[in-house]
Amino acid sequence: MANEWRERPERGGRRITRFYMRLCIAAGRRMARPILYGIALYFFLSAPKERRASAAYLRRVTGRAPGLLQVYRHIFTFSTIIMDRLFFLARRLEHLSVATHGVEAFEPLLAENKGFLLASAHFGSFEALRVLAISENRLPVKTLMYMDNATQLNEILASVNPAVAESVIPLGRPGAMLEVKEWVGRGGIVGILADRITEGDKMTRLDFLGAPADFPLGPWLLAGMLQVPVVLCFAVYCGKGHYDVFFERLGDEACVSRETRQEFAERLAARYAERLAYHCRRKPYNWFNFFDFWAETDRANA
Repeated sequence: MANEWRERPERGGRRITRFYMRLCIAAGRRMARPILYGIALYFFLSAPKERRASAAYLRRVTGRAPGLLQVYRHIFTFSTIIMDRLFFLARRLEHLSVATHGVEAFEPLLAENKGFLLASAHFGSFEALRVLAISENRLPVKTLMYMDNATQLNEILASVNPAVAESVIPLGRPGAMLEVKEWVGRGGIVGILADRITEGDKMTRLDFLGAPADFPLGPWLLAGMLQVPVVLCFAVYCGKGHYDVFFERLGDEACVSRETRQEFAERLAARYAERLAYHCRRKPYNWFNFFDFWAETDRANA
């Protein structure tokens, strides 16, 4: 199950995606957004696994069984955020707004030219922060991420804003960890999404939304190895084109020995899961892991 999200094929044809992208840029957000209702309905009807995963998550986060409209709303919110990625990349911000909260979590680090990890999740729009940070030269961010599971979408979005594509460090490719170390050593920021496990990852089992789930330890082991602080970031979609971006300090750099690195990573992972659950409960339609996140533990308890 660790690789389920990576093995899912991309949905939607390249030509259709490119056509809709051009339509969005030409027409603007207000004109393009109504088409999303049909796109979201198509995915709602044609993706039964994702639909079931959405319902299972919504049941846990809200404490009650969701109706079909709630599942559709979840998929529609995801579609909206994907569309908004395009407008952020194209710097078409006339119908988008972003408010930041908690910048004191990282401002002292910037002042000292101290590199750090910026940890987020498949929650809201991390891309919104990344694009604005790069475009305004506000934050020297490079994102450590898997590229192979969404090649088509990444290629299309990269054609809109090549500078953002160049800010990615492809995870799992030779030299990635060396590039991370060098970038952080120069005072750079490494963004990472820490809520998915892939094959070979070390993991820890934590309570998440009232049930045990597996979380990767890799991001936190990396923080311990690099001896750098960790700042959490959640860019939450609030509707009507508005995003609230929340920052908070998760952990400070410490002298973590090889012997204590595992304990250090487990402590940060537990704190991360707690804060992610908090934001999921506040804005439940913002979390976009459309696979059975609790599958392994559910089978173990069956």
